[in-house]
Amino acid sequence: MRKKLTDYRHAVWDWNGTLLDDTWLCCESLNLLLHEDGHPRVDPVRYRQIFQFPVIKVYQAIGFTPDEASFRAMSVRFMAAYEARKHECQLHPHAETLLSGLTAAGLTHSVLSAYELNLLTATLTQYGLDRHFIKTCGGSDIHAGSKEERARHHLTDLARGPAEVIYIGDTAHDAEAAAAMGVDCVLVAHGHQHRDRLSGQGVRVVDSFAELVAEL
Repeated sequence: MRKKLTDYRHAVWDWNGTLLDDTWLCCESLNLLLHEDGHPRVDPVRYRQIFQFPVIKVYQAIGFTPDEASFRAMSVRFMAAYEARKHECQLHPHAETLLSGLTAAGLTHSVLSAYELNLLTATLTQYGLDRHFIKTCGGSDIHAGSKEERARHHLTDLARGPAEVIYIGDTAHDAEAAAAMGVDCVLVAHGHQHRDRLSGQGVRVVDSFAELVAEL
């Protein structure tokens, strides 16, 4: 029988695409680079079909063959476009209700994100969410690499048993990070990957936070 969310003692959250509705902005930031370099744009549906980790694979999926240096240069350009407009993004509907409801049920919370740590910390404060999280784990750079190794350390730092922890994300890589931790996972299909990219991961998939709020 599937455990209820309120049966866990801690929730690990992905940030971009999961709590923050920024998929549209990432697509537009990518398209700015493509336009500047004379390449066809990617529509939002295609973006959600090709998005993956590590993010260098996204560039490869649209025809680039970047080496490490050129990928880093593209990452800098992408982040400049993203950061200039990230204030336009909103939280996904019911995000705060879900966080508050799980807190009321006795869960603590943390963030495990590919987003660079200093940017992540500042953004959580901007949205008034930093008060919810006992631990914030972001990337060491802006290049959005794998989270699996950091996930293992994250669980150790929490001092929680795997059975007490639920991981909530929006990509197949979040399922991989959860597997690395040995914890249960819920993927929400409102973010960076289509539901058909999330199916087959062996974890629960929901369409929106509304389905999870209904369980509180």
